[in-house]
Order: sequence, then structure tokens, then C-alpha cells
Amino acid sequence: MLVVACSEAPKTSYTIQGTATGLADGTKLLLADGDGQTLDTLVVSGGKFTYSGPADSVSIIALYELENPVNNVSFFTEPGTITIELTTIPGKAHIAGTEANNGLQALNEAIFPYMEKLQQIQDSLEQDTTALYHGNEWAITERVSQIYKEIEKRSLEAAEKNIGNELGYTLLVTTIDEKEYASEMRQLLEKMPQAYRERERVKQLVAYMDALEATKIGETITDFTLNTPEGEPLSVMSLVQQNKVTILDFWASWCGPCRREMPFMKELYAEYHPKGLGIIGISLDESAADWSRAINELKIEWPQISDLQGWDSSAAQTFQVNAIPFLVILDSEGKILQKGLRGEELKNFISELL
Repeated sequence: MLVVACSEAPKTSYTIQGTATGLADGTKLLLADGDGQTLDTLVVSGGKFTYSGPADSVSIIALYELENPVNNVSFFTEPGTITIELTTIPGKAHIAGTEANNGLQALNEAIFPYMEKLQQIQDSLEQDTTALYHGNEWAITERVSQIYKEIEKRSLEAAEKNIGNELGYTLLVTTIDEKEYASEMRQLLEKMPQAYRERERVKQLVAYMDALEATKIGETITDFTLNTPEGEPLSVMSLVQQNKVTILDFWASWCGPCRREMPFMKELYAEYHPKGLGIIGISLDESAADWSRAINELKIEWPQISDLQGWDSSAAQTFQVNAIPFLVILDSEGKILQKGLRGEELKNFISELL
């Protein structure tokens, strides 16, 4: 949550009225911005602390105990009076006083039980460092994943309740998975105040979701052209139309998992190319020499293309590729049949098609 979220609020200020139950007089509290830079130091006196700062823009900052940084709380620097109640128990701070901070407090309370569950898992793993190697890794990973999904659901609910203030905006642009909750996020973006929709982060999010929409399963891709290792331009659709099924294989010479998976891809190609399977490698390399060397070392037989822009590859941006290897499966007309399959799942899917 420690991210700067600039707004167009009028120049004014916010005031903190704080209580510090159980903290001795003289205890130092630090205010830090989203980059972790200290903004100021507060001192507990008579069980209280106060502070005033500018609120010409709204951001999330953190207040934490200098000698015990785990005891901290984050809040929005909204204009007005913000009450903060600190205790000696980490995670039990309370914030209130402005719209976004009231919403943030409600969200903190909603996700606190899930954070406790995550802490319990961490504690148990620290007590038994071999737990992940007794065949329990899948179960533990799945349990953690489910807890995070519940946290994200609570965050989505909070975003809907607070879509008119800074909390809703911050949750949408930083926390919620656009792929998992694309439909819900579209609806929330439409409800967002116009001033928020004009922000660059929101425009970027909308562009990202538009790209996801254009490359979802069932959509037909727009043809694009990249260069071969020899520097010759090659149209993707000119190849796709020659095959019954085509795999777009996003990879790179520096990607260990990509290289380890290449023998499997070669076996798949050898078995199914005679039946109509094509593969187009799209490299996220930046070095033409490294790219060509890897093609030769791995003895890759199918066509290869790239713009040598690394993660800024135009094709990777179009298909929202954020991890490789990543595969997109197309029919002969360029319609997306499936994405993200690997290993036996991929082979079974190709087998059914061909």
C-alpha cells in the first residue's frame, strides 16, 4: 500500500491526533513516504502525539515505532483531522477521521484474520524448516494461494465501497488482479469520478485491460510483423494461415525454464508438425547474437522473430506477457484457442485438436 497516489486536491493540510497506549513517553515514531524516506520524527508525550503536514496531494504514508518497526500503520494524507491509535501490539493500530482512512481501517479489519493465518503458516515453517520437503509443498502453497485470494476479494469489496475516494483508486491501480477480476474492475472504473479517470495510472490500467480484452480466448489476433534473425520482416499471419494450429512461443535465450522446456517443444513439433502444427518463436532477447546462438545451440527448427526489445517487445506488450515461457495457441485464422498451457496439458490439448 506504500505507493504515492497524486491527486488534484486543493492545497491544504492534514492533522494527526494520536494516542499511544502502552508506549513510554519519549518513544520515537517515524513518518515515511512510499519510497521509505523519512519525512519526520514524532515523539510520544503523555501517551499522545500530534503532527500536521501538507495535503496538496494525497498519498499513503507510514507511521512506525523507531525501535520496533513491525509496529506500524499506513494512512492517507487526506485534508482534515486523522486519528491514529497505536498500541504495543503490531497490527492493532486504528485509524479514522477521513473518508479514505475510514475505509482503509475497515479493510484492515477485514483482512486481519487472513494475515494471522499467513503468520501462523510462516511460524510453523520456521519451527519445522523441512516441512516443505516432506511432500507438503503443494498443500502449503495451495493454502497460501487461497488465503491471498480471499484477501484480494476483500480488497475488491473495499474498492467498490470506496470508489469515490483515494482508497478505491489505490486498490484498483495497485492491488487487484486485472486478469482475475477484469469484469468487476471495468464496472468500477466506470463508477470512478472523472478526475480519477484522468490520472495517468488509470489510463494505463484501461489500456492494459483493453489489450487483455483484445487477446482473450476466442478473439482473433491482429496481424503483426517482426524481424527474423537474418533481419527479414516476417508476418505472423502469413505463417499461421499455413497451419491448422499454431503456437506462439514467447521465450528468450537467457530464460532457463525456456531452454529446459525446448526439448519437449521439439518432440511436440516433430510429432504433430506433419499433422498441421506450426510454432513461431517470439524472442524477448535484446542481443541478436545471443538470440541466434541460442537458436543454433538448441537446434530450433521453427521460424523465429523478435524486435530485440526485451520485456518491451511489442508482441509481449500486445499479449500482456509478464513471464516466460508463455504460449498462445491459434487456429488457422488467428483465433486464440488457449493460452498459458505447458507440458502434458499442452500436448493433450494439441492432440485433441489434431
